[in-house]
Amino acid sequence: SLTPLNAEEKGTYFVGSIGLGQMADIDIAASLGGGLFEFDSGFSGEFGIGYDFGKFRTEFTYNSTNTDLTTVQGVSTDIGVDVSTWMVSGAYDWRTDKKWQPYVSAGIGQSKIEVDLAQTIGSVAVVVDDDNITAFKVKAGVNYEATEDLDIYGEVWGQAFDDFTIGTLQFEECGMTGVSVGLRFKL
Repeated sequence: SLTPLNAEEKGTYFVGSIGLGQMADIDIAASLGGGLFEFDSGFSGEFGIGYDFGKFRTEFTYNSTNTDLTTVQGVSTDIGVDVSTWMVSGAYDWRTDKKWQPYVSAGIGQSKIEVDLAQTIGSVAVVVDDDNITAFKVKAGVNYEATEDLDIYGEVWGQAFDDFTIGTLQFEECGMTGVSVGLRFKL
């Protein structure tokens, strides 16, 4: 079908991306000696389904980020931390009539943070545990229309979490950031 370049594509699409994500450093309570929990970046993958209304899109996605807690109060360790998130989001596309389309997105969802190894470092006891919390995510990216049915995109993102508890440790004002490349396949 011949579609004028300035026609807005509407309809359902599947989305999938891979990239890197990293938890931000987290302060350790003064009562436990202070210092930081420090993390390495790890694999981040996301998939989902969306609907394009023209300039505005909605998505329902699942994201998993596997990162490592590498330092506790300056002492090296290797504790896996997995963050899995179900998210509902909305995106706004600029230049929807062009091959290159910048966009911004915001969403809210549910994250599960899991720690997979118990270890005591100094006065800090890290235990195998998990917690389910509310999460908020923002993205900014650029979309390229490769074919009529396939878009390629790159984005940067940030995710903030509600306060959470792992064992007896309380975590406040936590978040993570990342970069991803992905495909959007239009049905």
